[in-house]
Amino acid sequence: MAKRITIQLFGAQDDKGNVRLADFIDQLSTIKHALYERERLVSHTERPQIEYKVVDLHHSEATIVLEAIPLDGAQAFVDKVVVGFSEELRSIRRDGKILDEPDVDRLEAYSRIGERRDNLIAKVRIAVGRKPVTIDRTFKENVAKILGPDEFIQGSISGMLETVNFHNTNRFTLYPSVGPERVAGRFDESLRNKVKEGIGNFVTVIGKLRYKQWASFPHGVVAEDIDIHEPDSDLPKLSDLRGAFAGVTGDKTSVEFVEQIRNEGW
Repeated sequence: MAKRITIQLFGAQDDKGNVRLADFIDQLSTIKHALYERERLVSHTERPQIEYKVVDLHHSEATIVLEAIPLDGAQAFVDKVVVGFSEELRSIRRDGKILDEPDVDRLEAYSRIGERRDNLIAKVRIAVGRKPVTIDRTFKENVAKILGPDEFIQGSISGMLETVNFHNTNRFTLYPSVGPERVAGRFDESLRNKVKEGIGNFVTVIGKLRYKQWASFPHGVVAEDIDIHEPDSDLPKLSDLRGAFAGVTGDKTSVEFVEQIRNEGW
């Protein structure tokens, strides 16, 4: 049976419960992103496996019904994503607990649903089947407690520098070869040229690493400097070193030369 998600948006009392267009668009986009973060947890891939189509829409509390559409035969993910999404939201609202391993991107996506300082949404109700959950201030407070504050540690982290945003904010995404899947970076205007030069390259970012108390790896970094690594194609090959040390051993054989260095070292 197709999995459906019913979303009800409640506007501010001053607007008689009606929802502003910008808030309506923003909330649907935010919920879709939260579903994607849940999907990423389940599928272990960055590529979206599920799309959603609108199967009902009416003005009664600005209600919209979405139906999950698996892409490329990803039917097995639908229940885990949609039902898991609903159950985790209800667990956060009811018990202040998440159902799976904590993840900053997923929790922050949850925290952006519903009332915020930059919108006129009073609350949001999300239901899968007959199990609704209300995204209200209690839900928000519980998410904030689960996330906890950031801890800053001076250090460095290396990875591919991608997804740069220069518009009204200086941010980038770093994809390390080991450790976390991705790290959100912020940088000062003085590093803009280095960030531009580093796009698509392997870099080491030096600065303040942002951790959560429950996390083994950093989820963010405030960049103070960026070291751009040379492309592999620019690095010398072993064949390039042939003959580079000719004459260094003098009239000694290579064995005698190594023994001399070893003796001098002792």
